[in-house]
Amino acid sequence: MQHLINIGVDPKPGHLFQDWQQAEVFLLQNGLNGFEIAPHGNFNSSLLPKALVKGLHLTFFPILLPFWQQDAQALLSIFGDWQTVEQYYGGLEPQCLVDTYVHQLNMAQDLNVPYVVFHPVSCDMDHLFDFAFPWQLQETLNASAELINAALKQSHFKGKLLFENLWWPSSFRLDSRDEYDQLRKLVNYDNCGLCFDTGHMMATNTKLLNEAQGVKFLLHKLMQLDLCHEIETLHLNANLNGDYIETAMQKRQPYQDCDDFWQKLAVALNHVSQIDSHTPFVQTPLDSLIELINPNHIVHELGQTSLAHWQKAICSQKSLVTLC
Repeated sequence: MQHLINIGVDPKPGHLFQDWQQAEVFLLQNGLNGFEIAPHGNFNSSLLPKALVKGLHLTFFPILLPFWQQDAQALLSIFGDWQTVEQYYGGLEPQCLVDTYVHQLNMAQDLNVPYVVFHPVSCDMDHLFDFAFPWQLQETLNASAELINAALKQSHFKGKLLFENLWWPSSFRLDSRDEYDQLRKLVNYDNCGLCFDTGHMMATNTKLLNEAQGVKFLLHKLMQLDLCHEIETLHLNANLNGDYIETAMQKRQPYQDCDDFWQKLAVALNHVSQIDSHTPFVQTPLDSLIELINPNHIVHELGQTSLAHWQKAICSQKSLVTLC
């Protein structure tokens, strides 16, 4: 069982490290085995230290359905003009998303990482707050599967493809085991599994008041799903932001002061950060959770405001895991 932390790379390691040497020292200081990387931009995998990279998180395209389905009316309603559409997605045709994933899947294979993480999700700006997305889960799963199938077919990736849960309705949030079973049927790739995110799952229950309730809820949910044997990687953090979620759902005009898409996006990203705050567990022992799941990788996916704050959060959470 390996302990990892997540960083974006471009190919510089994250926004807090000066270089990969400093990043490696940070791993050693905190008793960590490596990084789950999230690549930004198009660069050669040889620029990354293979020994430190243990997983890869594929780029997340949350506003998926209108672009993948080439719904021109919906896209112009969201973005305002085609230039903004191109800036956001990196192109005007669905193949640009496929190309991004092909590049990242090939990078993962070249780095010999054991897994990549993929979000089967679609959301939109209009319903980001009230959660009342006007499409069905099946549409999201179909589009997500078509995208990843196309990328896998054009790549030489041979590792494990992991589906990660999020909290939005009409997307992959693991309300039932059927969501995973459906994806396995739709995705033309045998080497699949789960990346289970504890914070994302806790965000589906806005009544949680403390960590102990959160861990109890997670244990109950995992036993109900009966999918622990499919979990390769655990994204570990706490989420007790139910009050914020319920309050935000009542907002009727969250973008009323915004003049364009980018201002709306800033509001949306701040909203998401309030829901998914990447807070560490600091009180409740986690061995029962870890023992039930028995993942190969634990990613301490925590806030990174400063190296000192990050290190304290990692230390606090790791101290609650004594099995490894």
